[in-house]
This record gives sequence, C-alpha cells and structure tokens, in this order.
Amino acid sequence: MREVTFTVEPSEEHHDILTIQDAFQQAIDFFSLLTDDEDGNVVWNLTMASTNSPFTCQGRPVDVRTFAGAEAAVEARVKIVQHNFGRIASGQDFDDSFPKNKIEIARKILRRNTNGIGATTAKFSEKEEPLRINQDTAKRYFSNVLAPVESLHSYLFSRTARREHGSIDGRIIEIGTDYDFPAIHLEEHKTGRRIWCRINGETASRLGDEIRAGDAWGHKRVRVRGTVNYNAEGDTIRILDGTVAFIETTEIDLNKIEDKNFTEGYAVSEYLDRLQENEFGRR
Repeated sequence: MREVTFTVEPSEEHHDILTIQDAFQQAIDFFSLLTDDEDGNVVWNLTMASTNSPFTCQGRPVDVRTFAGAEAAVEARVKIVQHNFGRIASGQDFDDSFPKNKIEIARKILRRNTNGIGATTAKFSEKEEPLRINQDTAKRYFSNVLAPVESLHSYLFSRTARREHGSIDGRIIEIGTDYDFPAIHLEEHKTGRRIWCRINGETASRLGDEIRAGDAWGHKRVRVRGTVNYNAEGDTIRILDGTVAFIETTEIDLNKIEDKNFTEGYAVSEYLDRLQENEFGRR
C-alpha cells in the first residue's frame, strides 16, 4: 500500500508559530505535485492529519470509480517527485522529468520554506527514508540555483523591443521547454528563422498526444498565436502564451486545374501585355 506522509515544521525565526494557512497550503501544494491533473479518477485520500505542531498529514491514492487503491496509477509520478526533491535537497534544480506545469507550485513550497516554515519533510513510503528540506536548503535553491537562470533569462529578454498579439506559422523542428515552459521550436514559413514558441498549459493539455515527437520529426506545419516578442529590428524572437493549430496541406493535381485555353490562344507574354492594356475588358 502506497501512503505518503508530509510534515510541516514551524520556523524558529517566527517563534515556532505555524499558521494554518502555511501548513494547509503547503500540504495542498505538495499533494498537487503528486496528482496528474489529466486523470480525474485518481485522488489522494486523506488518511491521517495531526492536530498539533508540527503539522503532519498522510494520503493514499484512490480511484473514485471503484474506491480501491490506485498505487499503480501514481507510482511513476511519485518517483519523479521523490527524485526531484532529492535533487533540490542536494543543491540541484528540477530535471526534465518533472512536470513543467507543476514547477511553479513546487517553487511556492520552497519559497514558504524561506519564510514562515522551518522545514518540510516527505516520506514517500514506509520502507524509504524521508526527504527533508529546511530553510537553508530552500534559500540556497533560490540564490545559487534559480537566480543565475533568472539572470540569464532577464538578459535574453532584454532584447525585446515591443510585444503585440499575433501569430506565425512554420514547421515544427523540436518540442521541448523554454525556461521551464512547454514550448515548440518552429522554423518560420516566411523567413526560415527558428523561433521558440511557448504554449500555455491549456493548449499543452488539449493537444495531448498530438504534440509529441512523432509530429516533430514529421515536421508538421502549425500556426502559433500568442504574444509575439520583437527585437529592435522588428524580427520575431519569441512567442509567449501561445495556442497551436495544425495546418493541413493538400497535394494539388496540376493536371486537374490546367486550362490550355486560358490565354485564348495567345502566347503567355502577349496575353499578359493585352491584359495590362485592358484590351480584354473593352470587348
């Protein structure tokens, strides 16, 4: 049976006072990390909660259709969260396995650990050692791990001269992330320039299996609409909060549209000259 225990400790800097808001929100956010939002049938059932400080709660995955345990359905997600909490505890950042739509939630957990909460501890099973993240660990994450990335991000985005709502279309080169946001790398149809286009969470969920490697390697043509960032020269450098629509292209049989009598027997050059002089319109 998979039961996960989560403990929130007060901060000595706050005189060991643990507010209800901090304790409950920390637990809510933690179990949100363990939840696949696309699978609404599996929830974390509250099996235990303490009534004093430090606050401790325990959850067990349950399928609401059968009310039976759903350990197999959450096993992969639990392992990913456990692995990444271990990375944070050892002074590293989240890796590519961590769900991109959950990173900001995880950072909120860490940020509370720098102010108001002394430590959070997660025990992912009875047989495994708990993972503990204290204030020093959380502060090191923001100062030593995240700050350099955000500094580079600010430098790159300082190139943006203006923004406006619009769209571009092109062929998918790859699917990945742009500073922790789900994104697609496009080769723009008009210019051939390669541009990263961030897509919003709703679009990423809606597209599901469509926007995977198979479509990327197939160089599917798409149109991305969102906030277009331009540099001082007027070139598109990035799209934010994008939505994606696939463009279906059809092969045209030239034999079916060919009209040998279109120029009424004139040579093409002579026909164009007469058309420009409006001779056909005077008939």
